[in-house]
Amino acid sequence: MSNEDPTKKLVRDSAYTLFVERGFHGSSMRDIAEGAGIKAASIYNHFDNKEQIFEAVFIERHPMFRILEILDGISGATAEELLTNAVNQLDKELRSDPTLLNLFFVELVEMNGKHIERAIKLNFPTDSGFIKQIYEKKSEIRNISIPVLIRSLIGTIFANIVFNWFVGKSNSRRWGTTSEMTNVLLRGILK
Repeated sequence: MSNEDPTKKLVRDSAYTLFVERGFHGSSMRDIAEGAGIKAASIYNHFDNKEQIFEAVFIERHPMFRILEILDGISGATAEELLTNAVNQLDKELRSDPTLLNLFFVELVEMNGKHIERAIKLNFPTDSGFIKQIYEKKSEIRNISIPVLIRSLIGTIFANIVFNWFVGKSNSRRWGTTSEMTNVLLRGILK
């Protein structure tokens, strides 16, 4: 994308800001153009419609890619330390940037998830440092395929964050702490 028209990038950046703040339906083409510093009619020189802009933004900034970048920066001497650090770091990052998941929720709620498959197909990294670390610690982990392990890890963290949004993190006495959730992730729920 480095050789692309800089105005197209300005349009995507403006649209991203609006989509995470207002959603797809709450963002107009006029607002997107204004945020990009161009006239409303000029936006059509770069994109056919608002959905095409949304798809470009979603593919470029799908939150899964940021999550995988965060995971690639995590280390641990043991499998338990690696996964505990991953849970804690992702929890911290997702709390510090609440807009990170907003785009994903807009895609799910307003767009019915129709761009997810294409975004994953185009951008899912094939060379992950986090996955390499898990392979190195495979002898410490039950015989679970790495994709299932990653799915379980990210799904549990995501569910924990969403649950905390609904009940409040200060309610951990009743609902359990992040450490307790990590323990369940690592050890399972069966005796």
